[in-house]
Amino acid sequence: MRDRETLRPLEAAHRRTRRAWARAAEAERGRVPIGFQWASKCIGEVLGPDTIVVNEYPLDLRHAPARGPGSYFGAAHSGGLGWGFGAALGAKLAAPDRTVIATLGDGSYLFGVPSACHQAARMHGLPLLVVVFNNGAWEEVRKGTTNVHPQGWAAATGHYPFATLEPSPRFEEIVRAFDGHGERVESPDELPRALRRALRVVRRERRQALLNVVCRR
Repeated sequence: MRDRETLRPLEAAHRRTRRAWARAAEAERGRVPIGFQWASKCIGEVLGPDTIVVNEYPLDLRHAPARGPGSYFGAAHSGGLGWGFGAALGAKLAAPDRTVIATLGDGSYLFGVPSACHQAARMHGLPLLVVVFNNGAWEEVRKGTTNVHPQGWAAATGHYPFATLEPSPRFEEIVRAFDGHGERVESPDELPRALRRALRVVRRERRQALLNVVCRR
């Protein structure tokens, strides 16, 4: 009984926190560019018990929590920028009957040598879904610069040299060159449907797919 009395306020606090997170994601439903929380919520809704997520940087786990042991792999201290796509291929190779989704920043995708990864996916029959959170920038470079020099020139002017990836490549065209399915997604309302289409390609047609999600944090 005492344990129950101790747990009751913690459970209430947990529910309040979860509701606040849900409201924050829902508030981005109509936002353009697509918000990171809304994108993460949409991905979370398509995760199943057989899904493995390999995340390099962007996915918000408040809205897309892991479904169980071995279902989520995040950045390791031993890894570096660009490890995510290759790791996702390894996960698919190790668990061919499971659905693998790689969630990558646009910089992470580029650093992973995507042409080599897409070719490996096609060559070895490794259909997986890549979701690129495309914010057109090296956000970690901006963040690091501001953290080290919070009152510096870059923070004051909003200009961060060498931190932009504009003009943004058409990432969806890259996967098409390797017989995959590619879509550019700019509308928050379209993202859930685009995810379902891409997963049908991966699961039924056994082809790789990529969604180029134009978004901002």
